[in-house]
Parts: sequence; structure tokens; C-alpha cells
Amino acid sequence: MVVGWLCKKQKCVALSTMEAEFVAASQTAAEMMGIIELLKEIGVSVQPGSILHVDNQAAIAQIKGEDASGRAKHIDVRFKFVKDLETKKMLKVQYCESKSMRADILTKTLPAPRLSQLRGLVMLSG
Repeated sequence: MVVGWLCKKQKCVALSTMEAEFVAASQTAAEMMGIIELLKEIGVSVQPGSILHVDNQAAIAQIKGEDASGRAKHIDVRFKFVKDLETKKMLKVQYCESKSMRADILTKTLPAPRLSQLRGLVMLSG
């Protein structure tokens, strides 16, 4: 398992949680593609269709093209990169319940019990 980590403020103003998650998913997808290319360059075999876990079902619906309401028409085209990768089967976007979101260990201030639970999920316990 390869873990990439980045924490920074989004450069655009999100008008909803869905939009913030959509933008974050696209930025993460771009980072994933960079890591995949690096692994290939050093001779590591990478299975197609890497999984991107997202804990916002509205964002997933936008990425998969299941939401035709037009709520995201205003989102900059560069953030629709993740949608293109999903369509081309270069990555697979999967729902992950918030309680199972391993990324939270690196992105949120957590109470001790939650931190311990996530440490177990990412195999850092001990």
C-alpha cells in the first residue's frame, strides 16, 4: 500500500460540502496519477483502477455523472479531472463511511479513542 499525504487550504471557495469534497477528490486523483507514474518509472507493477475513497455521496454522484441536477455546473473544469479518470476506468471512486475514513488520521484533530481506532485501520498500532 502506498500512502500519499498533503494538507493545505483549498485555493477556491466551495459553495457546499459536496463541492469541497469534489475539488479535494480531483486534487487527490491528480496526486494519485503522479504517484502511479512514478511507481511505473521505477519498475513497480501497478494494477489499473486504483481506488479513491470519498466519504461524501453527493460528490460521488457528481463524479460518476449520476446527479443531473446541475448543482455543480459552476465548478471549474480543471476539477472535473477526477470525473474523466473515473470514466476512463483509470481510477475507481468508492464510498467510504466517515467512521472508516483512514485519511482522517492525517487531516483532523481527533479524540484519543478515534485516533486509536484509525491507527488500527492503518496498521500503525503498537
